[in-house]
Amino acid sequence: MQSSKRARTAIFLTVFVDLLGFGIVIPILPLYAKAIADHPSPWMESVNHFLGLGGGGTTPGAFWAGVGFLSFSLMQFIASPILGRISDVSGRKPVLWMSLAGSAAGYLMLALTSRFEWMLAARILDGITGGNISVAQAAMADSSRPEERSKVMGMIGAAFGLGFVLGPALAGVLSGSAFGHHLLETRGWHLPFFVAAGLSLTASLMVLLWLPETLTPEVRARARSHESRGHALVKALKRPAMAKILSVSLLAMAGFAMMEGTFALLVHERFGFRQREVGFLFAGIGILLVIYQGGLVRVVAKRLPERGALVAGLVLMGLALPLMPYAAWMWPFLLLFIPLAWGSGMGNTAGSALASRLTPPEDQGSLFGVLNATTGLGRIVGPAVGTFTFARWGGAATYTVAGLTLALALVLALTLSPKVTR
Repeated sequence: MQSSKRARTAIFLTVFVDLLGFGIVIPILPLYAKAIADHPSPWMESVNHFLGLGGGGTTPGAFWAGVGFLSFSLMQFIASPILGRISDVSGRKPVLWMSLAGSAAGYLMLALTSRFEWMLAARILDGITGGNISVAQAAMADSSRPEERSKVMGMIGAAFGLGFVLGPALAGVLSGSAFGHHLLETRGWHLPFFVAAGLSLTASLMVLLWLPETLTPEVRARARSHESRGHALVKALKRPAMAKILSVSLLAMAGFAMMEGTFALLVHERFGFRQREVGFLFAGIGILLVIYQGGLVRVVAKRLPERGALVAGLVLMGLALPLMPYAAWMWPFLLLFIPLAWGSGMGNTAGSALASRLTPPEDQGSLFGVLNATTGLGRIVGPAVGTFTFARWGGAATYTVAGLTLALALVLALTLSPKVTR
């Protein structure tokens, strides 16, 4: 195991650059997909009719925005364990740079299209290659001791949070710029997605040039010698407490993704906000994530066991989400971002650290592939349920369902045995 600062710094920077591109997409995609879906193809009109969408009081565009999120997450769910296992056998570096190059291609397709079918193809491609976070997490685990896992997973979380700060803010600036308007009006091209493609390509080059291979030949040899039959998920579920940890991760991400997939729609409906304002609001959530992952995680790790941090994070998120459709603008609404972001940071970091501590070094890539596939499934279920609920019954119902989902995750987390997870 290489415990070098160079490896950790390189992983942090590549994840940050990659997540910067991802952060650009999140606030724009719902309104972008909704605008495309306002001029549906015949097959889309048939689906609208079948689901009872398109009449008074419904918002079919919200449903199609959810399809855009769901397609990415479904492909990521399938691909993440495979990429994780390949990285256990072949090393982290080649898998990481190839997946980043694939993400760049997906963003480029997204930038050039104004048809829903091509948007869907772009999200599918990006989802297939989008399992790179699990490989980066495994690389971080390779270069750290078990007792350091919460801290190093916090570095991944900080990179994710920085992407959420600068990505959505950059999306707001680019989409609202004169050049961005010019490209969209004259060519039908989307400047923010071009920038996201360039960032992912840059991250791919950074991996090639800066990242040392974190997985030693001995660990790779052990991974190759292990019995390979059976899906990585089945193997993970055989470990004590892993089924509950994965279930908690699934439910927590589903609840959070209900917000993620409908937030732009909620603030547009309630406050009349558009892409620029939505981007800045997501940036605010990102700032709070960085504050937690970049500093508070160390304080929490010293004072709370990982199981306690997981429970506390779920409580914070579960309280914040149902209140969002009712909070008045400005400060009541913005203050809810604190428990939402810090609760998400606590839950994700503690869950990843718990799972990593239960897994041997030669299976870390598979483990994080399974963990990210599980959260990817949450990103499928969350936007699917959230956008459909929003389309049929509105924002209040959507965020109530999200809160109940977090409550169920909390119940499961409370049943985790401290002896097993210690």
